[in-house]
Amino acid sequence: MNPVLSDRGATPDDQGAELGSVGANVPRPGDEAATLSALWTELISGFCKVRQVTFSAQTCDLLVKRQHRAEEPPSLALPARDVEILERALTEGVRKSVAADFKLCPSSVAEILRRCFVFMGLSCWPSRIPLVLVLAAYAKCAPEARSGAKTILAQNQQFERQTISISRPDNELSLRLSPAEYAVTRLLIEGKSYVEIAAIRQTSKRTVANQLASGFHRLGISGRADLLCLLAQQKLVDWQSAAARPRALALAQFEGGPGFARVAVGQQG
Repeated sequence: MNPVLSDRGATPDDQGAELGSVGANVPRPGDEAATLSALWTELISGFCKVRQVTFSAQTCDLLVKRQHRAEEPPSLALPARDVEILERALTEGVRKSVAADFKLCPSSVAEILRRCFVFMGLSCWPSRIPLVLVLAAYAKCAPEARSGAKTILAQNQQFERQTISISRPDNELSLRLSPAEYAVTRLLIEGKSYVEIAAIRQTSKRTVANQLASGFHRLGISGRADLLCLLAQQKLVDWQSAAARPRALALAQFEGGPGFARVAVGQQG
């Protein structure tokens, strides 16, 4: 089995290893949905595995390793029912309703999710699922992703190892939260536990819990799963806006004629 998720640096197998072609995908905002949709397809199909998840101040980064299709067959794809449960749980954030719809107990849903995560190369429980995976599940359903996802899938096959970087949607939370609430919320998004956050912040676990509860109240959510869904929904809005801008410019140029197009382009500078 491939090495599993680590948020503290590369695994020994990744450090200094010669893994063939290496790529870095830093998509423009308008291409993020297609990039994440392609990633989701590869993960549930078994063509790539997560090797590492890291965060910078501006991005969340996912290192994946691919199997060369010509050299070895991919792992069997996830069962369709498991994929449906996984997508519902990630995009809704409420496992109880998913369990009720599929006539399962919440613990059974949690076990299915854990099994799916292991298949993708992750070792975390649902309570610490990476933000990038939630974004990818949302992107799979985004109309803005469909046109470019197939092209990106084909391009990605040249890379055996690839880092995919997505801009962090939680930066905007600084406008809605106090500095302390914002700081602990970002660490929670990164997958840190309350104990780990308390150690980083040099405070008590109770203080961390109180600051997170206050931040959740301001945002109108009840926990980390809701928080990741809130951030993914903001990404959807960003993707839709990015997709609408070229269409709006093309329509304006068409209606305004060549003279209007020259003015519009000049104004952009």
